[in-house]
Amino acid sequence: MSEQVLDEIDKKLLQILQDNCKHNFTQIGNELDIAESTVRYRIERLEKRGIITNYIALINPRMVGLTITAIMMIKINPQKIRDISSRLAKFKELRHLFRTTGQYDMISVVNARDISHLNKLMSEIKQIDGINELIVEVATELVKVDPKFSIE
Repeated sequence: MSEQVLDEIDKKLLQILQDNCKHNFTQIGNELDIAESTVRYRIERLEKRGIITNYIALINPRMVGLTITAIMMIKINPQKIRDISSRLAKFKELRHLFRTTGQYDMISVVNARDISHLNKLMSEIKQIDGINELIVEVATELVKVDPKFSIE
């Protein structure tokens, strides 16, 4: 997809929404010194262009019982990569799933309740025909998580 051109108001609008998407159109308009109707129009335009894809609450996984965060690295039989990608995408514990270049074909960020849950998940994934290797590294310390993008 080609780069989407954003003017300064769109960039500021996106930054405000990333900081707190609960702001209403009036609050955003006041902050940007533009009319509420302009805010509404611009947000709808950003949604239609696929720049804004959703509005979500960010939840601390540890506070809802997901105490383990791990990185899963997977080597896959090249003939089965599409099928396996689709199957892996169905696992709710795999929070981010990437096809990659380099030593591994896919890498995932995983959240699990505990080590037992993680081991069960690993066993299920290893059973998938075409998975050649599965390496899991458990995170010992959260250094940074920032779902916001710098828009310049």
